[in-house]
Amino acid sequence: MFETKIRWVKFAESENDLEKILLGKSCGKTRINGKAVLLVKHSDEFFLVKNKCPHQGISLEKASCEDGFIVCPWHRYGFDLKTGRGGGGLHLDNYPIEKREDGFYAGFEYISLF
Repeated sequence: MFETKIRWVKFAESENDLEKILLGKSCGKTRINGKAVLLVKHSDEFFLVKNKCPHQGISLEKASCEDGFIVCPWHRYGFDLKTGRGGGGLHLDNYPIEKREDGFYAGFEYISLF
């Protein structure tokens, strides 16, 4: 039977490491577990989203954050940072972040047979 699971991957030791990824901006690109992702800080909360707009495949590196949405710099499509839902039925992949005693982890879904 197929089951959806989450693989947790450590990507930062501390909040200071998260700030280094951002380089003083609200969005910073990085790679975690082979995936191009964007770390976003909005209202003192961190989010991870796929660094690719589902509309045209453009990088979201220069996106802006507005009222809890990440907004594509090219076509102004907005995607909810918490759910990934966007206009026109589009969905931006987002990944949960979990803070643990030894650092920050990103969660990536996968399908398991067991």
